[in-house]
Amino acid sequence: RPAVASILATTAPAHVLDGERAALQDTNDHVMANLQKDGSYSVVPRMPGGEVTPEKLLAFAQIAHDFGLFTRVTGAQRLGMFGARQDQLPEIWRRLVDAGFESGQAYGKSLRAVKTCVGSTWCRFGVQDSSTMAVRLEL
Repeated sequence: RPAVASILATTAPAHVLDGERAALQDTNDHVMANLQKDGSYSVVPRMPGGEVTPEKLLAFAQIAHDFGLFTRVTGAQRLGMFGARQDQLPEIWRRLVDAGFESGQAYGKSLRAVKTCVGSTWCRFGVQDSSTMAVRLEL
């Protein structure tokens, strides 16, 4: 099913979740989270270039704390919350969106995060502004 859904997503003129194609998508696509092997979900919002403001970081931490979720930095330079129940996902996403986050599509077949170093803005060995370039590429 994921292969068929991926092919349809790239060839269909309409949104992949419209109409009869919706049934081809994984549950992950409908709830904007990754189903984990224990039946819980992970929530990984988009963080272009791995950048996050202090205000967003505080909001992320508060949401994870309020729902009792495990957190970690992912290999894609994003923050992830793990252990959410499906019924919690709408409220988690509502609060994340209110804090300025958007879906990172970490659950779908889409452009993955652009990873970068801090570049010339912060590193004494940096020769280019790689952080700004990563954000531009991802967005």
